[in-house]
Amino acid sequence: MGRPRLALGTYGEIRYYQLGPKKWKARTLYRDYDGEVRGVERVGRSKANAQENLKQALRDRSRAVAGDEITATTKVDVAAAKWLEELDESDKATRTKRTYRDSWTRDVQPAVGSLAGFEVTVSLATRVLRAVHQGSGPGSAKHAKVVLGGIMGIFVRHDAIETNPVREVVLPKTSKKAKKEKMTLEQEELPQLQAQLSGDKKARRRDLPDIVDGLSALGCRIGELLALDWTKADFEAGTIDIEGTVIREKGAGLFVQEHTKSSAGMRTIEPPQWYMDQLKRRAAESDSKWIYPSASGTLRDPDNTRADLREAVAGTEWEGLHPHAFRHLVATVLDAAGLSAREIADYLGHEKVSMTQDVYMNRKAKGSSAAKALDQLRRSA
Repeated sequence: MGRPRLALGTYGEIRYYQLGPKKWKARTLYRDYDGEVRGVERVGRSKANAQENLKQALRDRSRAVAGDEITATTKVDVAAAKWLEELDESDKATRTKRTYRDSWTRDVQPAVGSLAGFEVTVSLATRVLRAVHQGSGPGSAKHAKVVLGGIMGIFVRHDAIETNPVREVVLPKTSKKAKKEKMTLEQEELPQLQAQLSGDKKARRRDLPDIVDGLSALGCRIGELLALDWTKADFEAGTIDIEGTVIREKGAGLFVQEHTKSSAGMRTIEPPQWYMDQLKRRAAESDSKWIYPSASGTLRDPDNTRADLREAVAGTEWEGLHPHAFRHLVATVLDAAGLSAREIADYLGHEKVSMTQDVYMNRKAKGSSAAKALDQLRRSA
């Protein structure tokens, strides 16, 4: 009766050969997952060292199942390619995909791309991500942590390493002082800001007064505002459909992504009547399909619009104003008017009420609907 066949992923007896005074070879037969039996050998400074090296090689070989090229010694670049492929196939927003790709290329790849998977330890990942935090800020560090964590997750899923080292990385917390310095806009400041923009010839030419009105009435993100076309305005019902956002994709240019940041962002809202009246006037004068087009009537770039706003308020008390400040303003006004957290979240397009409560809401009061509450933000003619 013949010798029993080795099971897949197992090896036979280890044999040792002394090659010199301080050099040993350990060799065995290993049955790969394709069914073939192959010789595997490793050398070491001693018999025990050769055995250890061989067993490590056998461990990594057993993890590399048929058709699976990810092992502990695979370069991070290779695993990153697989993770980025999965990212492209996911249902994440196009802008999110671009952000993560840029983070990989700019911050992560130069630091770890040529390393083997097993070389990315907790301490190394901490040094890399804290360097990003210090050099590019907490936002970039947060993105880099997601990217590196996803890539190292590829190694874990292929049994190349035991645990994901990025999970143990702790980034510096943003100080409370830095949070307080974030630009906000109080309700009593809005009329002065609107007057400032209305009196600025360049700001009027860039349509900033009406854009600020739109942000103040809808509480939406700047990309969502600029994605609005005239089919999204129902003047009879007095509603606006927010169903997309403007993004720029490398190789594709500027376009409307047919969904918002989250599924909750796909919403129909009832803005204040003054805003719908303003849109009717714009519609009568417009020859573009977009409600807020560029100077040439085409889709308007959110980044350029942010820059236009920064330029318009440079040197004023609103210097550094970001379009997101109007989102906070709307939430504060609705909160003061007594709308529930759920109603405010629905108006803003938040998936989680907790986000609305933790970040946007400041106080409690009684009141009525969003449209009525926002009526007070109307710009003077």
